[in-house]
Amino acid sequence: MASQQLSRPARLEAALRALAALVGTLPIAVLGGACLSRFAPLTEEARFILGYALAIPLWVAAMCLAFLARTAARAWAVCAAISVMLAALTYGVPQ
Repeated sequence: MASQQLSRPARLEAALRALAALVGTLPIAVLGGACLSRFAPLTEEARFILGYALAIPLWVAAMCLAFLARTAARAWAVCAAISVMLAALTYGVPQ
């Protein structure tokens, strides 16, 4: 059976989508944890623990969702849009 070779653009697309899942979702996880620790109606210590403890599970969930994107450009665009939204919530909204 002959193995099917992927073309160079297809390999690049797959690599860029994987890079978006690994690197592009990290700001989403960190900023998501910061939003949780900032706006959760808990004590300060509990909010810190909540945001810190949920950063890794948020990163894993975001990576799984980023792999579902049809193209690498769409994966990067969604990562950037969510990161901007979470940054605006974290740093722009007064407490």
